[in-house]
Amino acid sequence: MDEQSRPHGRTNQMERTRSAIIDATRELADSGAEIRMSAIARRARVSEATAYRYFPDLVSLLRAAVMVEDQVAALRAVVDDDDPVRRIGQATEVLGRAVLRRQGAVRAVVAATVGKPSTAKDRPAQRFALIEHALAPWVEGGGLAGRPEVEQLVRALAVVISAESVFTLLDLCGLAPDDAIASLVATARRLTAAAVAAVDAAPDAARPDRS
Repeated sequence: MDEQSRPHGRTNQMERTRSAIIDATRELADSGAEIRMSAIARRARVSEATAYRYFPDLVSLLRAAVMVEDQVAALRAVVDDDDPVRRIGQATEVLGRAVLRRQGAVRAVVAATVGKPSTAKDRPAQRFALIEHALAPWVEGGGLAGRPEVEQLVRALAVVISAESVFTLLDLCGLAPDDAIASLVATARRLTAAAVAAVDAAPDAARPDRS
């Protein structure tokens, strides 16, 4: 074998192995099965040790394989006006459906990061991008950036528009998936409507200059 071809051959094999691990992860995630590194390795036809050589932990593998969906793009495809209440309801639906679609993978990420808080930064912060995009016309049009009421609303919505809230409604409240999403949408809309009403009702001196 040509000496110069060996490194290239090894690189190709490594890329094939990495792709096989990622593909196996996606297949398991889409099947709704419980996600474990051992199951992924079996499906990819590699040893578990090999899987860990490519991805040091399950969270990093899931981030590479299934936590890359652009949910803001999905929201852009469905929003059709600037009303913050409707837009937040649509954002909640987008995230909730994404959680349900691959909930085995999402549960694995939540479990891993809750059990090890120092890894929380490795979780995708998609809820905040969704909330920011949904509220943007209202915030920007009203000159509300940095207002305490808006910041508090974002924090409140981040609790509601989350995988943890989906799982609470499914596991502890016993709701069916569609009912769980509908409950989250209703709660997010109520929070947003109350915040918008509070800003609109503020004394003129407390309102931002919209000129």
